[in-house]
Amino acid sequence: MATPRSKLVDSENAYAYHLVSRCVRRSWLCGLDPVTGQDWSHRRQWLLDRMHLLARCFAVDIYAYAIMSNHFHLVLHYDPKASEKWSDGEVARRWIDAFPPTEKGRVAEELKPERVELLLSDRERLARARRTLGSLSAFMQYLKQPIARRANLEDGCQGHFFEQRFYSGALLSEEAVLAAMAYVDLNPVRARIAEDLEACHDTSIAQRLRENTPDALEDYLRPVASGLTDGDTNPPSRIGMTLSNYIALLAALATADESASRAPARVIRWATKASMLHKRQRAYGPPDRLRRWTTARGMRFREVPLPD
Repeated sequence: MATPRSKLVDSENAYAYHLVSRCVRRSWLCGLDPVTGQDWSHRRQWLLDRMHLLARCFAVDIYAYAIMSNHFHLVLHYDPKASEKWSDGEVARRWIDAFPPTEKGRVAEELKPERVELLLSDRERLARARRTLGSLSAFMQYLKQPIARRANLEDGCQGHFFEQRFYSGALLSEEAVLAAMAYVDLNPVRARIAEDLEACHDTSIAQRLRENTPDALEDYLRPVASGLTDGDTNPPSRIGMTLSNYIALLAALATADESASRAPARVIRWATKASMLHKRQRAYGPPDRLRRWTTARGMRFREVPLPD
């Protein structure tokens, strides 16, 4: 029996999570199908566009992502209480940005102010919008549903496109977050789709490499898409490793498997930490934090701790 989502995702405290969602039967529905020869790679951009749109509106910060041929990964920070602090106007603006009015299949920007006012005048609907924007499950639902409908329309079929349930594993320390980010960013390299970082596509490291500047390289890692940070009111969310150091670490990890005997000890340690994500455990982090996490949820301790 699957563990209830209420035990996997904390409803009171902000944590980072590693999320994975697969296409049904692990079919190559977002890539080049080796059996039929049909290329569905353009659907990856659908997912990327939708992810960036929703991430700016929901209570999440996305730190890493990888869109593969039959599944996708996200590493994000989720604050279940953030939406409760937003003003009514902020909730209405975010909701209409996430689900904008359309005309003839295009977003009607000129109708947005009117829709915001209508939402503000309906207290019950506004409260539902606030709850939805603060829900991690709703974020994944509204990320995947439009993609499934659009793909089914393109295929001329009905039914599920993604598996119903997505995997979620809590990341209980900054080291765990960095290990998960490295695991996700290097997915194309491990899958032999890309030879190095520069050849990775549809990943957060590809976005970071495109958008980096001399200042960004020396700054600490920021989210690639944020619904929690606001330059005017909230301090920027960061992870304590600079972009330049992270890129160097990923480049070293990309070649560590082939030259493990010659890799520096630090690289081998990080490769070990990242490889533990294969276990797909319910939570990942230091032993003491894992024990507190499982005990608080009444679960048996059977997780694999973050290696030293």
